[in-house]
Amino acid sequence: MRVLVTGAAGFAGGWLVRALRGRGHAVVAASQDGLAPAALAGEGAEWIELDVTSDDGVRAAVGRARPDVVYHLAGQASVAGAFADPLGTWDVNATGTLRLALALPQGTRLLVVSSAEVYGLVPDDEQPIAEDHPQRPCNPYAASKAAAEIAALQASGVEVVIARSFNHTGPGQDSRFALASFARQIAGMRGAADPVLRVGNLSARRDLLDVRDVVRGYVRLMEAGEPGGVYNVCSGTARSMEDVVRDMIAISGVPARVEVDPERVRPVDIPLLLGRADRLAALGWAPAIPFEQTLRDLLDSFAGTGS
Repeated sequence: MRVLVTGAAGFAGGWLVRALRGRGHAVVAASQDGLAPAALAGEGAEWIELDVTSDDGVRAAVGRARPDVVYHLAGQASVAGAFADPLGTWDVNATGTLRLALALPQGTRLLVVSSAEVYGLVPDDEQPIAEDHPQRPCNPYAASKAAAEIAALQASGVEVVIARSFNHTGPGQDSRFALASFARQIAGMRGAADPVLRVGNLSARRDLLDVRDVVRGYVRLMEAGEPGGVYNVCSGTARSMEDVVRDMIAISGVPARVEVDPERVRPVDIPLLLGRADRLAALGWAPAIPFEQTLRDLLDSFAGTGS
């Protein structure tokens, strides 16, 4: 099968390229510059350039890829980045998804990777959240993802499946994101006289998954997900960020002192985000990697960086 992966140079995109190549698929990996990151250079994918803000660029990339199946991961993935540039985020995440859907040939199967952020502030007694829960996005990133879902589902002739991913982490994650930032800080503390770990809001509770389990979920959705269907990709377990930080410090063996940095606190932060993955589980998927292993692998990925 010929598969196009957008956002292939990103965190989940890279792991997805590896998973698809491992299954023997012919993978066309699209990134903004069309270049393979060093970590993916030997995976055997064909790399092409794709700018989802360009009508001509999207049509050219689709014509070159000639995909049977498309995994759409390209987009602005940072909530902080979306607050800084809401218009740009909308053009990439919402309008960019529509550009891609309209450029695909009839009958193409398209996975749109959305986010649990579209649910917004959900009372604790209404959690865990199922896919039929109302969407109430409360930040620019979440709003752009909700719009992307609507735009894709209205594109005629394309078999769209929506994956609402909850928080995920693991080796290879960009240190703009919380757990990877903590891991990178810890890596730079070894031998420090007064190791200080700077954090944001640690009271938030999140449903956290290993990225490798997430991409297995994406693959399963493209194999067996219902066209027009929406599926949560989540663990079903909420962990406080305070507990996760404590576990990371314990695993690392670094006696770090934790300090809250106001610059790391979001303008709007959801206290609890916990999902149900019954629909995806019914397709035969379940998380396979223990969370402690995820944290160990994440910490190991920054070992030796010195910062």
